[in-house]
Amino acid sequence: GDRQQLQQVDPRLRWRGPPGTHDIATGIQVLQQVRSGSADPVLMPRFDKSLHGGMGDRIAPEPLSNIDILLFEGWFVGMQPLDAAQFDTAPWPISSEDDRAFALDCNYRLQDYLPLWDLLDALVVLHPGDYRLSKQWRQEAEQKMKQQGRSGMSDAEIVVFVEYFWKALHPDLFLTPLLKTADLVIEVQPDHMPGQVKKPGAAIAD
Repeated sequence: GDRQQLQQVDPRLRWRGPPGTHDIATGIQVLQQVRSGSADPVLMPRFDKSLHGGMGDRIAPEPLSNIDILLFEGWFVGMQPLDAAQFDTAPWPISSEDDRAFALDCNYRLQDYLPLWDLLDALVVLHPGDYRLSKQWRQEAEQKMKQQGRSGMSDAEIVVFVEYFWKALHPDLFLTPLLKTADLVIEVQPDHMPGQVKKPGAAIAD
């Protein structure tokens, strides 16, 4: 599958998710087709998180027509590359030189996503008050999948999995700037309910 091919390119890409593991060209093609208003069906990419023991992989696309609103969702949508000097004192769990090198490579690969971000009409950020909640939420999601009879990761695997993504694009470094520039920031409380709603982008426009 795609995941195995990615690991051949870079063994550090254990999971699909960090910059460099996406089919950017397809993303651009899909967004351009939707924006064009074409009557032809759009082949919407799909991903099944339950495959490969919870590692996930792509499945056959789904043809969709008459799309009025497209929510382009992802954990680092809109994030911008940073100056490399910011990684000199990177936050935990970026603790080793290998971690720092991985973080720098992910930061560099963000450049490739900028044409994709340019096709978005607005950026909405769902912001947990504490990014570390993502571990708890991932555990809840995996438990639900298992209850549905699908495979998923153990709690120990989830810890490694989530920290891997913090090493790739640490929220303190990459999410914090978005909170000042996004069109809409919606706080997400620990129980998944929405909290405060802010419009930082509107203030910039003014």
